[in-house]
Amino acid sequence: MKKIARIFIMAFVLLLTCNTINAKDIDLSKTTAFGINGPELVDDREPEPPVFWYFIRIRIDGKKREIEITGGGGKISSGTKKAFSKAVWWGIAHRQMAVGPFYSEAEALNSKIYYKKNRDKINELPQATAPSTMHWFEVQLTELKRLNSFEFTHSPAAVSSGSADTFTDALYEGLTFQRLSIGPFWDYTQAEEAKTIYRLNE
Repeated sequence: MKKIARIFIMAFVLLLTCNTINAKDIDLSKTTAFGINGPELVDDREPEPPVFWYFIRIRIDGKKREIEITGGGGKISSGTKKAFSKAVWWGIAHRQMAVGPFYSEAEALNSKIYYKKNRDKINELPQATAPSTMHWFEVQLTELKRLNSFEFTHSPAAVSSGSADTFTDALYEGLTFQRLSIGPFWDYTQAEEAKTIYRLNE
């Protein structure tokens, strides 16, 4: 009899406790969906906008210690910044260079104008949408002959700014010192972000 009374009292207390819980005390603001294992957070962030790049073929003249552009501007590729970072790594492993990442396809197409075997072969003008001041930075490369690939050599390089002609001067002058200018970018911050991606592959 005492056992039955004890069970009755416990059931009554439990029912009384449940009735005191108010729906307003339950905070579901941090979850928007419920799964089998409980609440699941839903990522409602906007997808990352794509960036654009292309590959150029290069070779290093070991005697002259110069870089030569042997093929300029392949097709434009697009994807995430992470995909571009992988493209940079893939490029140097296959004796190529990924140039980018650019915020628009028009910007990438404008960049392709400059990467010719020599300056005399530049026969296009910058796109009308290109700003008068653009930005770029340099990377330095060495050749791994046994692996038939390239690697980046760490070298401090600041972002430079100037006109299309200034970029062209910097590009072809840098080649004679085994350095390659990457750009030109239309936004200074974008150039800084791009430089960081290349530095991760050093």
